[in-house]
Amino acid sequence: MTRLLIGFFLALAIPVGVLANTWQVIPAESQILWTAKWNTSPVHGGFNDFDATISFDMDHPELADLSVAVDIGSIYMDGQDARTTLMGDNWFFAESFPKAQFSSQDVRHLGNGRYEAHGTLEIRGISQELILPFKLTIEDDIARVEGGVTLDRTVFGLGKKGDVAKAVADGVNVSVLVTAKKAP
Repeated sequence: MTRLLIGFFLALAIPVGVLANTWQVIPAESQILWTAKWNTSPVHGGFNDFDATISFDMDHPELADLSVAVDIGSIYMDGQDARTTLMGDNWFFAESFPKAQFSSQDVRHLGNGRYEAHGTLEIRGISQELILPFKLTIEDDIARVEGGVTLDRTVFGLGKKGDVAKAVADGVNVSVLVTAKKAP
């Protein structure tokens, strides 16, 4: 009985996140992509560099701890050289805000491999609550995540002035495709 009580109290003393698995992102197999509308035409792009810290266990998603930092300087736009504009103070203002950050300690299982990460997204120093729905598959020690959300760029002060800003729709679709390996 004494051993059982000691074990119980030791279990209570372990931080919750320690019980979840740690995952390492495989950069070559992971992407953060976006699609915006310029007038009525879709414009595609993404970010080449991001770091993620992932602690997650499928059996206990409530123990998850997710943190993603996106290097704004790695932004690209397919087919056009708009990087200078996007990095400027009317858009991402990368000089003052070099990173965008998403963090969540509240992941909910919806069934059939579907989840929601309830967290906070910070862009340009502006934080907003965000729910990121995603599909998760784990095979052996490899996890694949596919998710996406539509962001209102104006909430974060992106493209707040000028004719270019007026030509870009407020809603920007963001897709997250991540492959990660369970850490040893």
